[in-house]
Amino acid sequence: RGPDEGYLMGSRNVDPVNGGGDWVCELPEHWIFENTGMKKGDSIPGLIGWEYHGDPPADIPGLEVVAKGTALQGGVNPQQWTATIYPGPKNNFVFNASTIFWCQDLSSPPGHMLPWSHWSRPHGPDERVQQITHNIMRRATS
Repeated sequence: RGPDEGYLMGSRNVDPVNGGGDWVCELPEHWIFENTGMKKGDSIPGLIGWEYHGDPPADIPGLEVVAKGTALQGGVNPQQWTATIYPGPKNNFVFNASTIFWCQDLSSPPGHMLPWSHWSRPHGPDERVQQITHNIMRRATS
């Protein structure tokens, strides 16, 4: 096994890594949630999907868990996932949404079919995911 990927991504792979669930807000006062209206415990249905990440390293300075919850691996086995953000060394940051389905909630071009995998399914464009992405991109380019 190689180096601990958690120090790059802000959270670690889980094994097995396939499953799904809802993306649940943990830290609504964080700047990524500006103008989303999200409150602690609000969820985005089906956004955790296929692959996700688990426990974050406890010793990354400034790391914050912005969302967390339970994914069901194989539709029955609960696993914990975490979405994190932490500051980098050059006025940058690392955001880990803990899902490969994030793009599914950004847009739905003509002919696009939403994936169905591991007893979970994203629900298509969601204004909250679009706003979080906007906030992250705005901060990254400022």
